[in-house]
Amino acid sequence: MNSNDLSQENTATNDEIDLKELFSVLWKAKTLIIVITSFFALSSVLYALSLKNFYKSEAILSVAGESNALGSLSGMGGLASMVGINLPISSEGKGEIAVKTIQSRAFLKHLITFENVLPSIMASESYDLQSKKIQFDPEVYNENNGVWVREPGENKQSKPSYLEAYKAYLSQVSINKDEFTNLITISVEHISPIFAKEFLELIINEADELLRNKDLQESSAAIAFLNNEIPKSSLITMRDAISKLVESQLQKQMLSKINEEYILKVIEPPFIPEVKSKPMRAVICILGTLLGGILAIIWVIMRHYNSSSLKSDLNI
Repeated sequence: MNSNDLSQENTATNDEIDLKELFSVLWKAKTLIIVITSFFALSSVLYALSLKNFYKSEAILSVAGESNALGSLSGMGGLASMVGINLPISSEGKGEIAVKTIQSRAFLKHLITFENVLPSIMASESYDLQSKKIQFDPEVYNENNGVWVREPGENKQSKPSYLEAYKAYLSQVSINKDEFTNLITISVEHISPIFAKEFLELIINEADELLRNKDLQESSAAIAFLNNEIPKSSLITMRDAISKLVESQLQKQMLSKINEEYILKVIEPPFIPEVKSKPMRAVICILGTLLGGILAIIWVIMRHYNSSSLKSDLNI
């Protein structure tokens, strides 16, 4: 037998001895491991039970397009840009505008003008399933008087500003646009399932209404400008082009006035959720127990080998 074979045999023997030693160390400390693991398990259960239930309401929206208008005006983009007029936007472009509008600070500033929106976002403490009402933190908001009573921080007031509420708004509202189907999925997660549904409805309706009013104002201004320009033009072709632009703006106004859902078409409406979306208490308890067991095993092994190393140094 050569030296390489002897070396491999010694390594295998040492590995076997080390594994037996490791198992023996863990077995001797099994009570300690069980105690530590049980502590983590109990702590994770208590932590999971202390968390509030959150409910998620969700809606699926399609985006209205104006492909016909785009086709008839495809050759007049240069003229429209010269006079400062926006041609009808495709459904893809409208979808992006709708998403960015809902995610904007200006839109939240508009939303918090509605009753109980700001307190529900910033001061909700719990939800009463029997009365189906939000319980507000009395140290932050006095529901009876409708007064904010919290102690303001630096450069802040008792009543949260829309800038301060924006972070909480983004944590509760989620919106995603599918690039292939052009569908928009939007959800609101809150401790109150009723508020989640009602707030989601408010977001959809107000976003659609703001976009409608914006288009109405722009088209009205464009029509007034173009009607003044028609008599000034001496070229028949230019007059015809301007007339077509006026026609496109009139079409935009007609669509915005006759359609109850202007840009955002509801496919799946908001609903009152019956089952909580989080926390996942079972997962928290399992992960907490596993973490406790792993940490207990690591601590026992480190303690054993540190103690063995210290004894070896003292003998030397």
